[in-house]
Amino acid sequence: MRKLISICLAFLAVLLLSGMSFASARPSLTIRPNLVGIGAGFNGMRVAVAGEVPEGTTAMVRLMGEPRNETFKEKGKALGLLWMNLKTVEVKGVPDVFLVGTDGTGHTDWEHSDLAFKAVKGDTGDQVFDEFIKLMEHDGFYQVEDNVVHYETSENGMRPFTAELAIPSAMHQGVYRVEVLAVKDGKVLDEASEELHTKLTGLPAFLAKLAFDHSLLYGVAAVIIAILAGLLMSMLFKERGGAH
Repeated sequence: MRKLISICLAFLAVLLLSGMSFASARPSLTIRPNLVGIGAGFNGMRVAVAGEVPEGTTAMVRLMGEPRNETFKEKGKALGLLWMNLKTVEVKGVPDVFLVGTDGTGHTDWEHSDLAFKAVKGDTGDQVFDEFIKLMEHDGFYQVEDNVVHYETSENGMRPFTAELAIPSAMHQGVYRVEVLAVKDGKVLDEASEELHTKLTGLPAFLAKLAFDHSLLYGVAAVIIAILAGLLMSMLFKERGGAH
């Protein structure tokens, strides 16, 4: 009986140790800074990400905004002659920002990968989605950066890494999800995530508050500013014209 109890206790100890080992092999990450202020002079920045993935996997870092419906104009040839906007197209449930950072290994077409942009494609047609991606890449909201993930010496079955993601200058105020995916053979074995917050500061924050709390005053101020800008431009062009 004692021998049976000893065997059971030993088996239980092995299970506990295995569970502890598995728990410690979970990916992790931290973000610096985790709060980005967007002021009048904000011209984009780089956010540092650091963490660990299990040994034998590679780290893929993603930053995504909240899902929303995006609309854009689809171009085509009218009557087979002139290129122009033909219709409005809506892409549903896609993040307004999608940034990807990799270690540059392999030859993966990330734009069409299930781990990157294709992950949010949904039921959108291939041609429409490709045009949407091109538009978002042009504006800097969708980006894939290779060779931005760097590894350090593995310890205790974990592979430390550091990475940087380029935040576009036109970033909106909001909450963004930053993830690290532990990838092996093209499949995600595990992941971890943290939040990145962006906040308007200075003049943009003042204007946003004015527009939200005092919409009438904001409208009047916008009209006055437009009139003054028009008068200033007309005076400048008049002076240039008189100089000749």
